[in-house]
Amino acid sequence: VGRAGHLRSRTPHTHTPHPTPQTLPTPIPRAAMLGSDSDSDEPLLHKAKADSVGDVEMPPLRLRPQPQAGCGNATLWISIGVAVPSSAAATFYNNWLLVEAPYPLLVTLAQLLVLLVCTQVARHTTGLFTAVGLAKDMPWGPYILQLSLVSAALTYSLVLSNVALANIPLSAIRMLGSSRLLWFGIGMLFYGYEPSARSLSIHVAVCAAALVLVCLSSANGGPSGVGIASQIGSDVLGSLVCLAAATCLTKGLGRQASPSTHGPGGPPVLLSMPVVVCHAAPMACVMCFFTWAVAESYDTDWEQVYRVGLPAFVINGFLGFAALLCNAVVAQLAPLPVISLASSATDAIVATGGVAILSEKICWGGIVGMVLGWASSFLYRRSREEPVVQEKGSAVRYARGEWVPQDQVPSMAETGDIVLFTSTPSFTPKGIGSAFVRLGTFATYDHVGLVFKNGGQVFLIESLAEGVSVSQWHHFLEQGWHKDYSRVVLRKLSWPAGGRAGQGGTSFGLRGRATLEAFAEGVKGKSYGLNLCALVCGGSSKGWNDAGRTYFCSEIVAEGYKFLGLLPPKACAARYVPGDFAEGRYLGLPHGASLGSELKIYFPGRWEGFDQAVEFGLRCF
Repeated sequence: VGRAGHLRSRTPHTHTPHPTPQTLPTPIPRAAMLGSDSDSDEPLLHKAKADSVGDVEMPPLRLRPQPQAGCGNATLWISIGVAVPSSAAATFYNNWLLVEAPYPLLVTLAQLLVLLVCTQVARHTTGLFTAVGLAKDMPWGPYILQLSLVSAALTYSLVLSNVALANIPLSAIRMLGSSRLLWFGIGMLFYGYEPSARSLSIHVAVCAAALVLVCLSSANGGPSGVGIASQIGSDVLGSLVCLAAATCLTKGLGRQASPSTHGPGGPPVLLSMPVVVCHAAPMACVMCFFTWAVAESYDTDWEQVYRVGLPAFVINGFLGFAALLCNAVVAQLAPLPVISLASSATDAIVATGGVAILSEKICWGGIVGMVLGWASSFLYRRSREEPVVQEKGSAVRYARGEWVPQDQVPSMAETGDIVLFTSTPSFTPKGIGSAFVRLGTFATYDHVGLVFKNGGQVFLIESLAEGVSVSQWHHFLEQGWHKDYSRVVLRKLSWPAGGRAGQGGTSFGLRGRATLEAFAEGVKGKSYGLNLCALVCGGSSKGWNDAGRTYFCSEIVAEGYKFLGLLPPKACAARYVPGDFAEGRYLGLPHGASLGSELKIYFPGRWEGFDQAVEFGLRCF
């Protein structure tokens, strides 16, 4: 599996000195970190330069943008009062049109053409889409390549939604849609946007149960089976639209304004679904046209289409555009739980209207499943709502964590602490490989390293593509390695009072430092490898320093903890994955030892669009 962060080599980025009076020191060559210098037998940790980054000025931290209005704001409730009925009206009208002209691809093509015209006109005549230039600095080649995924997902999400409208009742569609958090949650893990995989797993399990209930109560075979499958596919692709668009269109967000006036990355620029459609509609129209020409054009009864009339198709597109705008306003203004309530209200109105007006039948299983989906979506968004930002010592407290400036890590970190990494989302093989690591382990993180401190210098023991390395902490900033990760967190190893005392009164700090130094000297330069048999079945016949021993990133951290006496000597280090060291996982450390809460590390020049991408996903799925 291609891994960003430890299956790929950390090729040094072209480094420009930070604009401060003090220039950063010359970095140590990667070969020296691996201990491949054959001219000297001096231990690696004694050979490393005792230099430091210096007093690099820390730019102001930029937090996720807050909603523009509170729950008591009249504008918010007026927007919800318009958005909910407009969404319901668009659904009912689209259903009527598909009954009169049962050609889902043709209806989708008309919708996309109207959306294309409306978004482009609004873009050039109003200030509606202030974030439409998010990707303006991206080269055309990568921009088109990445946007093609968004366009394809948007096209076929609409197509499958129209196929479902033509085959199953409106109430069944809304009941199925209430569980779309299942697919969105999996996507959040895939892209590395979810900070608490353990919490998300509960919501995913509830939504999966709700989806099963709805499917069992709605499936009658024949067209119903096709419609259910189409709606589920539409929900999957709809989640992909949000997450892929967030990844593609926020890459250049840090260059939108002057950092001197608004902190790193400039003022908050919020991505919205109308902006996504504005970007994706041209390519989506082309895709939909060719699909319609191949699959549906020869079976189209044009006399039936003429009887319905072109205005009906145009009105359908305008209603969809109006619903899109109204929902975007609610997404910008409302707190996250209120967005869930508004979405649930739309589902309830459509399902009730289908039963009362269209005489649709609804089962109790479907009702229970829909309520479960609503509750899970509400509670998930409520858990992700931003608390009030508070200053706390050297860190900034918010969103179930703390931001710690990277230049303060050397003074905070101690031997035995760990650093967890989430690779930056990308559509490269390496980025996709990292995503599958997170999905396969259902964890937030795909890489982990062990901290070792000696002589005031902080070292990180890692297993990377080129082998086991022991690198100094400040190289992350100097070489630009931090740009490979969207999230880097520190977890401090803590002991109760007196718990660090070893035999004969020797403190754990001295004893652990000597132990880890011997361990680092013994494993440096060993090959990277993942022992699948040991990971699944446990057990390994090789010793920690055997010549043929290979190490996975989490395996070497577990082996280091065995050296420190924090894991049982007979524990299989190969059975540990990066997510096992995340907050909320139980390691069973002895003698009252524990790993503290996750401290998020801030690096200047990190991907500033990451927080906006997460915010967009939470508000639009």
